Amino acid sequence: MIKELWRRELRLDLLRADYHSPHKFTQTEWQDPRQPPALWYVVYRWLSAVLFFAVAVCSVLDAGRDGQDIGVRYVKWPIYLTNWGLACCCLQAALGAGIATSSLVQDRRQRRAERENGPSSPAATQSLQAPALPLVHRLYWVLNTISVTVAIGITCTYWVAVYEPETHVLDALNILVHAANSALMIMDILLAAHPLRLLHAFWPLLFVTIYLSFSLVYFLAGGTDRMDRTCVYPVLDWAKPTRTTVVCVLGLSFVVAVHTAVWAMHLARRRIARSLREAKMAANKGQADKKDPAVQLDAMA
Repeated sequence: MIKELWRRELRLDLLRADYHSPHKFTQTEWQDPRQPPALWYVVYRWLSAVLFFAVAVCSVLDAGRDGQDIGVRYVKWPIYLTNWGLACCCLQAALGAGIATSSLVQDRRQRRAERENGPSSPAATQSLQAPALPLVHRLYWVLNTISVTVAIGITCTYWVAVYEPETHVLDALNILVHAANSALMIMDILLAAHPLRLLHAFWPLLFVTIYLSFSLVYFLAGGTDRMDRTCVYPVLDWAKPTRTTVVCVLGLSFVVAVHTAVWAMHLARRRIARSLREAKMAANKGQADKKDPAVQLDAMA
């Protein structure tokens, strides 16, 4: 079984951002897949987007903190990997809310039209179906995959290797930026119905590699962090190239490990949801059999 799972997940054609069921990107795993997006899930998607954007705004403004020129806050905000990840989370949350809402509205319009004009023919319905995953769904899928892996990686790395009580303030903003992001993305993995491919680890790998390249260019250009240090992160100090290169390799390996763990979490979610649906179907079938007069007569006999 494990061997078959690996064979299925490591097919090269799965490198593409394509999937045969676009509706999976607008639904929750915990609903009937034949139904439109659950209203509570659409509400959740918008709440998630609002929370991410609120955290991003607080991060840009450095809310609740004083002692630094506001211009420095704005200019230096984009140099941190944490903020790259936060921006990615905001974009995927907005796209997720948008496509879920669009699907729900489209379904309600279709149902209203069918009540007014009668059901459409199967041929007409088939012609309206997109043959491939729409571009906006692909973009959401890429950003969502990057966000969940990078968010968890940032949280683990920050609290283990970066956070120093002497220089970092342990306040609400710090927790929101370095912990709430992961909590929200883990919630997303547990609720969303769309798949997560093991081979798509190359998306967060590419994202982190681009940031590491940026940090090197930024160092060579003489850039400094908010405290005028020559390294953005102490563990990413290009003045010590050998050590930093080792850190980069270990960091990229950690990205693969986190992505694999998230993939396993997604598999567990799908298996549990499938088991619950099968149990519900079996229970409904049993109740229907009990109500069937033929079954009742057979039991009496």
